[in-house]
Amino acid sequence: MEKLLDVLLLGRLHFHELNLTGRVLMSQLPLNLTMLLVCAIVAVADPRKFRDPSFLAAQALAVGLFALCAVIPWRRLPYGAFLVIPFLDFIPVSLVRSSASDALSGLGLLAVFPVLWVAGSGYRARLMVLLGGVASLVMVWEPLFAAGTLDLRLLVGQLVTPIMMLAVGIGASVMTVSGMTQQSRVEELLDRSETREHLLDTVLETVDVGVIVLDAQGKGMFANSKQIEVYAAAMPADGVTADRESEMLIYREGSEAPLPPEQWALERALAGEEVERELYRLGAGPAARTVSVTVRGFVDAAGERAGTVVASSDVTDVVAAVRARDRFLSIMSHEFRTPIANIMGYAEMVQDDPLLSPTSRADLEVISRNAQHVNQMVDDILEAASGRDSTEIRLPLDLAELVREAGGSSSAEAKRRGIRLSVETDGALPILGDRTGLVRILDNLVSNALKYSGSGTEIALRASRDGEWAVCAVEDHGMGIASEDLDRIFTRFGRSASVIGTGIPGTGLGLALAREVAEKHGGTIECTSEVGVGSTFTVRLPLRGE
Repeated sequence: MEKLLDVLLLGRLHFHELNLTGRVLMSQLPLNLTMLLVCAIVAVADPRKFRDPSFLAAQALAVGLFALCAVIPWRRLPYGAFLVIPFLDFIPVSLVRSSASDALSGLGLLAVFPVLWVAGSGYRARLMVLLGGVASLVMVWEPLFAAGTLDLRLLVGQLVTPIMMLAVGIGASVMTVSGMTQQSRVEELLDRSETREHLLDTVLETVDVGVIVLDAQGKGMFANSKQIEVYAAAMPADGVTADRESEMLIYREGSEAPLPPEQWALERALAGEEVERELYRLGAGPAARTVSVTVRGFVDAAGERAGTVVASSDVTDVVAAVRARDRFLSIMSHEFRTPIANIMGYAEMVQDDPLLSPTSRADLEVISRNAQHVNQMVDDILEAASGRDSTEIRLPLDLAELVREAGGSSSAEAKRRGIRLSVETDGALPILGDRTGLVRILDNLVSNALKYSGSGTEIALRASRDGEWAVCAVEDHGMGIASEDLDRIFTRFGRSASVIGTGIPGTGLGLALAREVAEKHGGTIECTSEVGVGSTFTVRLPLRGE
């Protein structure tokens, strides 16, 4: 009863929040209250009606139906069984209309209550609307049939009320069906929204990135566990309270001076600045963490700024690895180059000795050749790791001339291996480029061709013009490359399976660096090959305009 009163008084509860019995009682209540109001009016207008058995029966029947609404366990019955009540309501409405219509006009309109209930139930809407109209018609015709008055004009004259009730039923049914459709759509959208919210929460808790969301006023709306874990490193040993947030240990990476709060990424972002992958160190000592911070603002549906998202990636291990790489490169640069240069220098000096025996001279050539190979591998590793981009400075060059120079510098090695090296150029091929990088490409391609070709074979270097392109092709008749390895050979440290099996030394960096240099010049490098037949590497570079 308390819930019913709450709904009636427009309190916190709503009709759809009641149980089935409560909804049935609320649907029946308007008719009973109106019947009581009729009693009050009749008591003033014509008290004699209280001696009319039909009037009293109507009131008693209305009260009895209300009592049935309360005592019947509707949830145990098939859904829709409660609609028997509004159809029974037509009986007291008919009785009160026939018994008191001379004292009160329009009592037939009381049928609007059962019609609205039936049509607005949403249960088999078309059938219920039709039955409600038929019940209204029976209500107005039944007294005429009971009195034996079958005059056609009287029957037609009573059609106004049933037609009105039918129209009311249709309107109520349309509104109910539309409301139920909209409610179903809203519930579907709410379910999808909740599912997406749960999915987003799960994703944010799963990813290895700290995320914090702030509203437009800078107050925290959400922070995942990774964010809390990462920023815990910035807390001083005795912790930080709300009035001591400025004491958090936040540093620029590489600096030992704590940043003032106004220079923190978050504070700058709230001030309207963009922050993109800036490095900060949180905390001090071994427990310090290095984070990469990116901050983005987001807007609401109206396009107004609604808040800020801060993403913090823990890159402590990455930074440590980069520093270890830099130390390794430093060691290679200083500790490897000096002894290699000494080996090569002294080998050349000894080779100049006229008293050196042929056998010793051949041994020294092996030492010198392997020292040069090691030196080349060190250069490749340093070039790949340093990330230098010398192609930003480009000068006018002739690719044909570079090809001829590459052939000339490799002719002695080809002769030693018993390989015929031919060079063909088709006039000048003017390009803009970095000489050092392009020479490295050509030397690498010719060196690979010599390395993987057998004695008695031929290597051809060709330079030609193809439309707006300068083209250089290096063709050998060596061991060839399997089709599944053609993409791998252009990746760093990638070598074909057949080469690895032969034990031929190499770092797998030369072709990767060659492709990077060619692409930075706006060109390409490609390979066609067949195992046991040979390979052709083709470099295409844009010709220089006038």
